[in-house]
Amino acid sequence: MSLRYFNPVGADPQLRTGLQLKRPSHALGVLIQAHQEGRPFPVTGTDYPTRDGSGIRDYVHVWDLAAAHIAAIERFDSILSGSNRSIAINLGTGSGTTVRELCAAFNNVVSTPLATVDTDRRPGDVAGAYTKSDRATELLGWTPKLSLEDGIRSALNWMPVRDELLKD
Repeated sequence: MSLRYFNPVGADPQLRTGLQLKRPSHALGVLIQAHQEGRPFPVTGTDYPTRDGSGIRDYVHVWDLAAAHIAAIERFDSILSGSNRSIAINLGTGSGTTVRELCAAFNNVVSTPLATVDTDRRPGDVAGAYTKSDRATELLGWTPKLSLEDGIRSALNWMPVRDELLKD
């Protein structure tokens, strides 16, 4: 059974684990760094065929992903029975979030809003993608419960704890 997902965000709500890298390269990590450093966040590419011109991705909370993994373990034998020897199951919101929407959600969570600056597309970037998660609902009884804001909030709460728990 393959569980497929992209762009996990957030941290364990009890702050036992979260993002491991000090200088992550994914959008939320770069947003957090820009906010901490007091610099604008670059929105790379603003002319994509999306709701607002910025790239679109499917951000899903790591705790929701953990729940999907548990559901997969619990239902493994019933899903992979008979001639059905393998299956891929997408995990995501099913609608995606644009970069501008991600920035707006970030600003809803923080006390000091983060400025953005529009920049050119990065070489190789695409307009984006998001999942169709119907199979996860049907086979695992799973749908994401936590919001993007929950993911941002838990990621921000994890950052000060990270340095204490993960000594380099």
